[in-house]
Order: sequence, then C-alpha cells, then structure tokens
Amino acid sequence: MTQPLTGHSLPLPEARALARQRGLRERALAYVTRNGELLVFEHTPEYPDAGVQVPAGGLETGETSAEAAVRETREETGLELSGPAHLASFPWSKGELAEVWHVFHLSAPPDTPDAWAHRVTHGGGDAGLTFLCRFAPLGASSLTPGDGHDAALPELTRHLHLPPMELSHD
Repeated sequence: MTQPLTGHSLPLPEARALARQRGLRERALAYVTRNGELLVFEHTPEYPDAGVQVPAGGLETGETSAEAAVRETREETGLELSGPAHLASFPWSKGELAEVWHVFHLSAPPDTPDAWAHRVTHGGGDAGLTFLCRFAPLGASSLTPGDGHDAALPELTRHLHLPPMELSHD
C-alpha cells in the first residue's frame, strides 16, 4: 500500500525515496534568518499576484536538497551562504500538483542589508526577474497563505530555540 500525500514531515531519506518511488518533483525551500528576522521577497509591481515568498526551487539532476537550497538562495537573492540545516521534508500538494519539499535553514551575516533588489540568475522562468528582498520579523513575515512557504515555520522556531509564535499573514 502506498502512503498518501499528507503533508506530514518525513525524515529526509524517506522523503527522497517517496519522491523517487512516485516520480514526484523535489523542491528545496530556504528559510534565511538574520537577527531573528526572516528573509522574504516579492516580485516587482508587474507581477502583483506572485505574493511574498522565500527562496525555493526544484532540485537539478545530481544535486542534493541541501545544495539546491544554497543554490536557490544565491540565484534568487544574491546571498552566498553555506551550512544549511535540514528542518523538514514533506509531501506537498495543491490541486493537481504534487511534490516533495525539503526545507532548510541558512543564517545570513549580521551585516546583511535590511532590503535590496536582486536580478535573478538562472532559474528557468525566473531568470532576469527582479526580486525585492527584505528581512521581516519572523512572526509577521507576510508569506502568502496557501503557497506552502510557511509550512515549516514551526520547525524553524524550534530550530532557533524560539518560543512558539502566532504567525501573521498581513
């Protein structure tokens, strides 16, 4: 009997095996923090429906999920970070789309700017777009509800040894 796509966190090896078994696309998502704040970005005004996101994207052939988290962060924000810490892996679905997401934490240096614009490098359809990056309070990051980018924030707060918080989508 196959396991349904439930959204429950799985150990990384088990999540990767599930993706292979079901032929599901794997994505890496990066929570980048600095001084208790979360890095988020928005598209420029010509893409008003894109919402507030964190760095994320599909794994490339032969790439580990940790490598993908670092690469996506570099491509989408310009930040050269290392040392990703795995937070969670889970099956995720929305409508007909089913994927396996691997969520990592990366720390930005304290002197990282509060906000900047970055022109996306590589990344298929995002290449050439400008993302407006900024750090936001962790509990009020305004991540777009329903896109799944906020799904592992409880794991991030535990990883950072922070008390549980009410998350706002303002």
